[in-house]
Amino acid sequence: MFVENLSAFLTHPVTATVLLVVGIIGIALELLFFSSGLLALAGVAGFGLYFLGFYLAGFAGFGDLAVFGIGLILLILELVVPSFGILSVLGAICLFGGVLMASSNPKEAALMLGIALLIAIVVIVYAIKTFKHRGVWNRFILKEQLTTDKGFTSSPDLMYLTGLTGEAVTPLRPAGTAIIQGERIDVVTNGSFISAGRQVVVVEVEGARVVVKEKDSKLS
Repeated sequence: MFVENLSAFLTHPVTATVLLVVGIIGIALELLFFSSGLLALAGVAGFGLYFLGFYLAGFAGFGDLAVFGIGLILLILELVVPSFGILSVLGAICLFGGVLMASSNPKEAALMLGIALLIAIVVIVYAIKTFKHRGVWNRFILKEQLTTDKGFTSSPDLMYLTGLTGEAVTPLRPAGTAIIQGERIDVVTNGSFISAGRQVVVVEVEGARVVVKEKDSKLS
């Protein structure tokens, strides 16, 4: 008697729909937010009770459960081996196919599944908007801003060299190397030739480009 009452309760359209909602939401949110398995456990429990009800009623078999299990495996594989959605689609087909196959009335099961999906979509969309900063997609987004105030620069900041004097250690034709305050700096002239050993002064810095002229000469 207990088994019959339990089966009747679990297979009731309202109960079965609620179990499907819990199952879909639990697994979907686990895949989206990685809740250490808690949501997945709730989802599996929801689907498990759904299948248990129809199994006790004599409608669901191990084949239906196997199809459902394959669907879960495919959904998990989509996270590990991205397939541009192919595994997700196949997984969803198997998952929902198992749900329909386990029911005594596929049309009624399809209606319950449709209602459960609509409710689940609303809840999932709300969860994504509320907890968007915790979603799995954040693992693929670079959120750190590479700004100067955080110590990041696209190139060395050489503006401090402006106006300083140094010595050309290679001929500047017009590019070459100069020693400025004991540091070897790649420099360039505005087209003029400066031989090695001559004194130079930095007249302009543009990013990593350091422009020099010979000391005491006019900039052309």
